[in-house]
Amino acid sequence: MRSINSTFCDLCSHDAVWIMASIAVVGNLLVLLGRYFYKSRSNVEHSLYLRHLAASDFLMGIYLTLIACADINFRGQYIRHEEAWRHSSLCAFAGFLSTFSCQSSTLLLTLVTWDRLMSVTQPLKPRDTEKIRIVLRLLLVWGVSFALSAAPLMPNDYFGAHFYGNNGVCLSLHIHDPYAKGWEYSALLFICINTMSLIFILFSYVRMLQAIRDSGGGMRSTHSGRESVVATRFAIIVTTDAACWLPIIVVKIAALSGCVISPNLYAWLAVLVLPVNSALNPVLYTLTTAAFKQQLRRYCHTLPSCSLGNNETRSQTQTGYESGMSVSLAHLGSGGGGGGTAGGTAVGFGNSRIKRMSHRHMSYL
Repeated sequence: MRSINSTFCDLCSHDAVWIMASIAVVGNLLVLLGRYFYKSRSNVEHSLYLRHLAASDFLMGIYLTLIACADINFRGQYIRHEEAWRHSSLCAFAGFLSTFSCQSSTLLLTLVTWDRLMSVTQPLKPRDTEKIRIVLRLLLVWGVSFALSAAPLMPNDYFGAHFYGNNGVCLSLHIHDPYAKGWEYSALLFICINTMSLIFILFSYVRMLQAIRDSGGGMRSTHSGRESVVATRFAIIVTTDAACWLPIIVVKIAALSGCVISPNLYAWLAVLVLPVNSALNPVLYTLTTAAFKQQLRRYCHTLPSCSLGNNETRSQTQTGYESGMSVSLAHLGSGGGGGGTAGGTAVGFGNSRIKRMSHRHMSYL
């Protein structure tokens, strides 16, 4: 039984809410501003997807900020105001934001993964540059996410009067009362959609790694080092997705199976589990990529305090890495195409094209 002085963030940490909110807001804001001012010429579609992913994750930062502000406002007297808070329009809006951010981020991550899968497994296939198709995909993702998150706000008997107000952090997870009104909807969001996305992302990155491994050809020494770096990066991406979604899936299934789940778990899930992707996506998909590092080096060149020698060394290292990637892509493009003459002709004919493909791959990695 909680005391009269408790708040919904007591059990995790008041500071943790602000830390996660700050990381999600600042990190994704940096990505949005960076990708707005620096527009990639080679990966327009992929860059646009990542910009929308940052916008989606930014909404999670806004949700956490609302929860943190409410925590400060009710600190020491939450029990007195618990019902008024959970039935308030601000709690309903916070619940809408969290669901909207989670679902749009999940679908956008799936879309980004699909785009990477097509580029890695079919590197010589012309990319779809028609803006109307790209816009339609994004509109579909945002439209579905908005419809799913706004549905509980509509007046109807299925969701009840205060669907998002089922708990103090306004999540639609519903684990302490798993069969409350709208439980099928909650299960669809947190079990079905998340599980399918996680399986697709895991399969896709395994397939991408296999395609890169198969494209190594005779460049075993260069290929081995590249494969290790790529495998590590892919493993981190899949692990962070699993760290965000698996605990939610397991807890929701356990609740539906009859396990008694304490309402105190909501604070942990809202502050330390759900925002994992929102906090790390800017790092994984933008701030640590080769394209971002290249732009950072170019900016560094303009600063007199930067060491020219260090920059030249890094440039040579990057060039060697990209060269290995280009050779591998050449092998991939002509793999199974015949003997030395045919292979040489294919490589010579597609040299400039392969360089562009190499640049596209490097921006992903």
